[in-house]
Amino acid sequence: MAFGDDVHTRVKRIDASMLSLVETLKKFGVPKGLGEPLNKTRNAVGDLVAKMEMTQRRS
Repeated sequence: MAFGDDVHTRVKRIDASMLSLVETLKKFGVPKGLGEPLNKTRNAVGDLVAKMEMTQRRS
């Protein structure tokens, strides 16, 4: 497995974990004061996944 593949796999795992967290929070609600930081984290993970997808396509 190449280094890029390993990084891509980790990013996908992080993305799946983030999706699981978001689904759980939708069920039980977001604790007061955590809405904005969670949105920023979710957006950062999405950006990272998008960049990794572009990098893999270029390779």
